[in-house]
Amino acid sequence: MNIMLVSVTERTREIGLRKAKGARKVDIQTQFLLEAIILSLAGGAIGIAVGVGIALLVNASGVTSAVVTSQSVMLAVSFSVAVGLFFGIYPANHAAGLKPIEALRYE
Repeated sequence: MNIMLVSVTERTREIGLRKAKGARKVDIQTQFLLEAIILSLAGGAIGIAVGVGIALLVNASGVTSAVVTSQSVMLAVSFSVAVGLFFGIYPANHAAGLKPIEALRYE
């Protein structure tokens, strides 16, 4: 959520321009929610890659065996998207609620 709030803060002028040109509240919300989901999917993909790598290392050590199932991967991806949505809603609403003139004046 902090990353998305910083993104909103850094792009306040852009948001003001878009709203001044006629962008609706839903357009701004969609932009930031999609951004949050893409960031969380990227994080989830990195987490899955690290998990598979650790499973391969555990299997190579011969101490025990580790199996990565498609169900665990789907659960991880679903959880990642849910976290992205949950923590992306507030920044998206904050960005969409900015008034165009105040956003353009922001430095």
